[in-house]
Amino acid sequence: MELATAADESRILDMYKAVVDKVNTTTVKLGWNTDVYPDKTFIHNAVSDGEMCIIRDGDRIAAAAVVNHSVIPEYDNVAWEMKGPRDQIATIHALAVAPDMQGTKLSYKFLNDIEEYLRQKGDLAVQLDVIDTNIPAYKLYIRNGYKEIDRLPMYYEVVGSRLFWMMEHIL
Repeated sequence: MELATAADESRILDMYKAVVDKVNTTTVKLGWNTDVYPDKTFIHNAVSDGEMCIIRDGDRIAAAAVVNHSVIPEYDNVAWEMKGPRDQIATIHALAVAPDMQGTKLSYKFLNDIEEYLRQKGDLAVQLDVIDTNIPAYKLYIRNGYKEIDRLPMYYEVVGSRLFWMMEHIL
């Protein structure tokens, strides 16, 4: 795992587009649309802020995720185990693995790499949300030691109002 550079931005967008194209043919229905999220601006800002984590497969991007401390206000309504300072509680956004790499356990490796990176930075926990139709992501987090803390209705522009599992992993 490494942090992406500006030279990676178009390949990251290509990977997200491939994921969206595949997911839209399944029952997962993330609601992602690369014209809205994760779009070029989202990717550029994450790369510029040093928050875009990637795994390469040669010249292409095999996996990507944004890791930061930004959350929406609904996170304040969750009875998290870790109530420490927000700047020591990370959030993972838009974690995705290229369609042809799915099923290879790359998502487990990537998540473990992200967690090790966060430990080294001094983070205490990871808190995140998973849309209720994304059973594969829910299972990934559960298998990696995350706990389902709550299920909340939340609003995101790209999907509207939906139910989300609120997941937490103490590092």
